[in-house]
Amino acid sequence: MKTIELEEARRLVAEGGKLPEAERLKLQQQRLRELVEYTRAHSPYFAKLYANIPDDFKLTDLPITEKPTLLAHYDDWVTDRRLHLQDVLNYVNRDPLKDQSRLLGDYTALRTSGSTGNPLPMVRDDYHNKIHGQLLAQRLLTGADPDMMNISKHRRASIIHLSNGASSYGAFLRMKAAHPESADNLLGISVLESVDTIVARLNDFQPESMAGYPSMMVQLAVEQLQGRLHISLKHLVTSAEMLSEKNHALLKQAFQCPVGNNYCMTEGGEIAMTHDCPHLHINDDWIIVEPVNKDMQPLGMSDEWSDGILVTDLSNYVQPIIRYYVSDVIRIKPSTFDCCQLPIMEIKGRTFSNYTICGKTFNIVGIFAKSEVWPDLVSFQFVQTDSETIEVRGVCKSAPEQVLPPLCKHLKDFLAQQGCPDARFVWSAEPFIPNKQGGKIPIYVKL
Repeated sequence: MKTIELEEARRLVAEGGKLPEAERLKLQQQRLRELVEYTRAHSPYFAKLYANIPDDFKLTDLPITEKPTLLAHYDDWVTDRRLHLQDVLNYVNRDPLKDQSRLLGDYTALRTSGSTGNPLPMVRDDYHNKIHGQLLAQRLLTGADPDMMNISKHRRASIIHLSNGASSYGAFLRMKAAHPESADNLLGISVLESVDTIVARLNDFQPESMAGYPSMMVQLAVEQLQGRLHISLKHLVTSAEMLSEKNHALLKQAFQCPVGNNYCMTEGGEIAMTHDCPHLHINDDWIIVEPVNKDMQPLGMSDEWSDGILVTDLSNYVQPIIRYYVSDVIRIKPSTFDCCQLPIMEIKGRTFSNYTICGKTFNIVGIFAKSEVWPDLVSFQFVQTDSETIEVRGVCKSAPEQVLPPLCKHLKDFLAQQGCPDARFVWSAEPFIPNKQGGKIPIYVKL
């Protein structure tokens, strides 16, 4: 187990964010070598995988890793021989309200949502937790009053998936356990609740900071602008989904406070974040992100959109994430903004899925692109109710009955032009359907 003092973590993160690119990348490579050396020595799986890797390796010499293979070799993947898959799964599936103990007395643990397959448990040690905690505190909270982190003075609401093992819920419970005297200043609301219920609870609680998925936050922004929600925030944080520049501006307009967006994942931690700006800056002193094409060849900084990414977390020594494949579609560009010199990640999100209607198969990107620019439509979801019908649900700046019916006609005409004249689009005032595993709002749902 690798440990670090909090002051040292604070110093390393502060210094890394100020380094020129050349020095920062030199530090990145030094940390990569230290991680690989430790992993070779302590993980039987990686010792075998890296058996023929030269001592003077380059990043691209290291084999690509993927979730199914790592999960199948879990007990040999982890570097602490006391850790076993079933024990870790039992830990993340415990009742965290009754058991706030550390795994083996040393570790925290969480799991992926499992929305695209079997959930993957991730164990994190003191080193990872303190480094990533400082990335959040120093970079994501740019522009906010640092005192907002003081739970004894400020009320915080989290609209998240209240599921054992979910990273956001785990962080929420750890915060409550660490500050029992201030537990009343922390409110957790399930994202599965209706918008009306969430609005009522927020109006009653009056948080000073708030966190949740972008798709939920933009719904609440509309509620605030239309006067049903009336809270005064000093800071707002979103994560786990893409936050467009348009919606970033909407959140700023509605809540009149610094808005942070965190691109993170259970496997890789805090990968990129805004610095009170609309742009995601990669924490490349601690995380390596490689955009790759369909042949898994790195694209580097480019205008070309990737077919996926490889993630390396330089702070995870207990369950190493090295060149780990994720299906996110991104591109990386150098920063040209004064807010931060760390490189910028632009993200489209995960690959758009296909759907079949009236016996014909299309990619969802077509109707998504038409809807994304529709006037007064803030966010939307397509719900396929039968083989010929797609229901369009939306959060709108004006009355839904004025915004959604013409969009439905537009989408029907679009599919007719694609050789599918019998497809039906109908609008609905029903709320979005979240992913039951992760709480996020999928673009397309088939009932």
